[in-house]
Amino acid sequence: MRVPGIEREFLAILRNLAGIGALDHLVLIGSWVLPVYVENLGIAPIPFTTTDVDFSVIRPHDRTVRSDPSVRQRLTELGYTSVAEPMTGAERYVPAIDAAENRLTIDFLCEPGRIVRAPYHIPGLGITSTPMHFQRVLLENTERMAYKRLLISVPKPAFWAAHKIAISQLRAGELAEPKMFKDLDSAAAIVDLNGEAGIRSAAETYPGKFLGLFRKGWGRFARRRA
Repeated sequence: MRVPGIEREFLAILRNLAGIGALDHLVLIGSWVLPVYVENLGIAPIPFTTTDVDFSVIRPHDRTVRSDPSVRQRLTELGYTSVAEPMTGAERYVPAIDAAENRLTIDFLCEPGRIVRAPYHIPGLGITSTPMHFQRVLLENTERMAYKRLLISVPKPAFWAAHKIAISQLRAGELAEPKMFKDLDSAAAIVDLNGEAGIRSAAETYPGKFLGLFRKGWGRFARRRA
């Protein structure tokens, strides 16, 4: 089985997280879902350039959530080091100085709630997850897909695309526009696969702010494709 370039690093991360039992508690989200969709849905390879691998933690406050060894220990062994954002405490794993071959960064997110309001340490995994709104859109709509013979929990494609379109409208800062367009372009293949009605139907499952963001993003998506 030949796996090109950076995808080999991604596969190594998945295999190691599976080997310690961590994948049972994680959903792969973000743009690195695309290679999994490509392998399972019969769509053409989708080019993307992000080096950020994002996971969402299922029930981060559940004390039975654990791996052996911890995710932190295993990622350290693989050549990643934990860094925390000084103002918020948000944690991410970046290539260690002595691991020049590593290029990916790894983030662990979760749905905010009554218990989880700030970056939340999960002792059983040894990581700190960062609360981010609308994770439940992904976490409540998952399925298992095989990637290189490895079973992974991923969002159902229609909900993943709806989420991408909605959060594109939350981009801020100097790179807000190119990041927004990247989100919209990532969703395009899934819109073509599921049809526009399927994506809109998924978004309408979550009325309120999420649906409002989706409708705004859908307008920009439609104009970009016109």
